[in-house]
Amino acid sequence: MTKQPHFPHLHLPIYVSVFFFVLVLALCQSLTDAFAANQVSGRYLSASGTNIVLSLSIQTPSPTNFIVEQYLSPGNIIIGTSPTAKKINTAKSNAKWIFRNSQNGNISLSIRLQEPLKGSASAVIRYSDPKSGAFTELRILP
Repeated sequence: MTKQPHFPHLHLPIYVSVFFFVLVLALCQSLTDAFAANQVSGRYLSASGTNIVLSLSIQTPSPTNFIVEQYLSPGNIIIGTSPTAKKINTAKSNAKWIFRNSQNGNISLSIRLQEPLKGSASAVIRYSDPKSGAFTELRILP
């Protein structure tokens, strides 16, 4: 009985092909996750003068709850918000909204100031992603 020769080097192209296929799949998944749209996003429509307006866009599926915090440079006096903020900290010049049972669509948040904005404005949006459950924190700048 003669023994069949074994050629392990012939399997190398198959192993390399499988390795690169798995690598490409993993890379595609990570790129898809990186470029996935945020469930809640925002942009400033106005970030100067006495009226600061932040426009929010809520995607489907929308997070059940989310929080928006608006930060202004110290010394700005908030005289009103629309919709009414859950909390206004006049000493720190910030406002906080809590949205429960949110639906997809658009929301505009306005802050009225006693005097034109001094310094800068920024916002932070916080929510749990309804798909993955991962906590998301998004900073919005004008």
